[in-house]
Amino acid sequence: MKPLEYISVKLSLCLLLGICYGWISPLSPGQAILTSTISLVVVLLFFQFENYRNGIYFGIATLLAFFFTGVVAVTLAQPKLSPHHYSNNSSLEKGIWVLELKEILKPTPYRQSYLFQVASFNNTSCDGLILGSTRKGSKIKNLKVDDRLLYYGKIQPISPPQNPYQFAYDSYMETKGVYDQITLQSENTVQVVNRKSSLGGLAAQLQNKIKTALSSSPIGSKEQGVLRAILLGQRNDLDKGLYQNYKDAGAAHILAVSGLHIGILLLILRAILNPIHSLPQGRRFSMLLSVLFLWAYALFTGLSPSVVRAVSMFSFLAYAMYLNRPTNAINILALSFSAILLVQPKFLFQLGFQLSYSAVFAIGWVYPMMVQSWVPRNGILKRMWKLFAVSLAAQLGVLPLCLYYFHQFPTAFFITAMVIVPFLGLLLSLGILVIILSGFSLLPDFLALFYDRMIRTINELVELIASQEYLIIREIPFDKPSLVLLYFIIVLFVLSLYKKRFSYIFFLGISLAGLQVWTYYRRTQNRHTEEVILLQQVANSGLLFKKGSELLVMSHDHSKIKNLVKNFELNCFLDTVRPTPLPNSFHIGNDRWVVLDSAGILPPVQESLSGLILTQSPKVHLGRLLELHCPDRIVADGSNYPNEIERWKRTCKTYGVPFYSTAEQGAITLGKL
Repeated sequence: MKPLEYISVKLSLCLLLGICYGWISPLSPGQAILTSTISLVVVLLFFQFENYRNGIYFGIATLLAFFFTGVVAVTLAQPKLSPHHYSNNSSLEKGIWVLELKEILKPTPYRQSYLFQVASFNNTSCDGLILGSTRKGSKIKNLKVDDRLLYYGKIQPISPPQNPYQFAYDSYMETKGVYDQITLQSENTVQVVNRKSSLGGLAAQLQNKIKTALSSSPIGSKEQGVLRAILLGQRNDLDKGLYQNYKDAGAAHILAVSGLHIGILLLILRAILNPIHSLPQGRRFSMLLSVLFLWAYALFTGLSPSVVRAVSMFSFLAYAMYLNRPTNAINILALSFSAILLVQPKFLFQLGFQLSYSAVFAIGWVYPMMVQSWVPRNGILKRMWKLFAVSLAAQLGVLPLCLYYFHQFPTAFFITAMVIVPFLGLLLSLGILVIILSGFSLLPDFLALFYDRMIRTINELVELIASQEYLIIREIPFDKPSLVLLYFIIVLFVLSLYKKRFSYIFFLGISLAGLQVWTYYRRTQNRHTEEVILLQQVANSGLLFKKGSELLVMSHDHSKIKNLVKNFELNCFLDTVRPTPLPNSFHIGNDRWVVLDSAGILPPVQESLSGLILTQSPKVHLGRLLELHCPDRIVADGSNYPNEIERWKRTCKTYGVPFYSTAEQGAITLGKL
């Protein structure tokens, strides 16, 4: 079976390419609609003439029409195109914003973030999403979904990455239609009464009641965190060490309500409703009940994007099962893929969507080939082989994405699949019963203790698997070209096994050589470069001196820049990383730089300065220093007080010396050879 034999798959690929093109090279709404309209007219013209209807031109025109449909879909999905979006307001200076809390995001050690829906600005009705946050220890606490706030202030764009290879949070939020942010403080924020309740708000209230009810049960805190993650999609209270164990064991997907969970629920529903199939219209009634239950469950979990995607996918599957026609999982998957992207094209750029469809596509394509290649006679061995095959197929589908996003690969995934996944159905069905009974205060202690023991056993198994460090391949350098090349390799490898053609084997060799050449090129380029980078970090100084495959890390506190250094190390093919104290001065080629710290003591200078780095708010008369030593430029890092940075900026402007602040502009490359 070849996926490209299905028209739905071809059309879905063209839709995908169109969305990618429209995102990378945006067109105006008028241009996108015009090109799409022309392509549709061409398709209709070809369809009118029978000579062309079955020819190649009609096929090409249809594929192009879907390509431009993708372009239009992603173009019109931009919130800023709406005339009611707050960004279209003529003045966005300080004003009064009316905001409604839509989603509570995962907290960090320093901040709690929220997603707000804009209701109005300066008494003018508008819409749009804004990222809000409160600092640790803020008086603004215990906000709930649907809470309404009055905020007085000015919005700020979400900051881009301030250091090399740092996660681009602004790009991530842009895929959700969020561009700006605010900081909530008790001085600029007032909570007001909101008498309206949204579906998301009602779901959040129900989840909070369940959380309160579970807290009084005998189930342990860690086990409650796993229960809420598996059944409610809430990972905010999940123990960090436990979550890392699940990641290392290749079982992190269990802790998110996804296609795996919804698929198991659909199978359970079909088993429960199977007796009514013999009744008149029983199969139709069973299908409707199954779909309604799945969407009710999606509402129960708060209608998160991952759950909506999974429920949409399996709603198509439930309908296909009802029709009972000879079809294929790939065909159904392609139809659901296209339907979801036509409604929400930006889902394509979200990791959960990519992982879900990559895994399910690989299962639908590779798994049947694997189970047909070998059929064990022993029943137990046959079941174990099927579990291994479905797990291997899913991992093949998500392998490039895991390497690109997480830079690690757990080779113990097949152990997890055979040990834990078989019990996931029991875990889900029993968990739903536990939640329902706890909600009505009817949960018996013996059932709670049994479920607690079950989750605890799974946690212990996961910890045992994750502790086998040799089974985890970590810190794998991987970029976008490598991602694309690896997918080519996997697809061509599977095709070569399915049908041994010279063309498949030839292009497989080309792809393998391409990945090796690209990796060698990246490694060679990095090993022949030298550069010095001043990092941006609040209340700390960090200087990276990269010389080939060696990295010197200079800082006042090395522990604070550990993650930044790790990102740099991962992407630059480094062999050694050595921490050293921050120097008083250093050379980059013929340029000399001096570091002036809180002591305010300038080292002896017998040559002209290329630059001066100010760190830890030194008490220095900058104007006099500029007159004496005439540095080419001044750089202040994030360890300085903001008021000192502003004063230095004014002084440099007076003397005509370029000034750079990492707190405002991010990390800076001081020199590169």
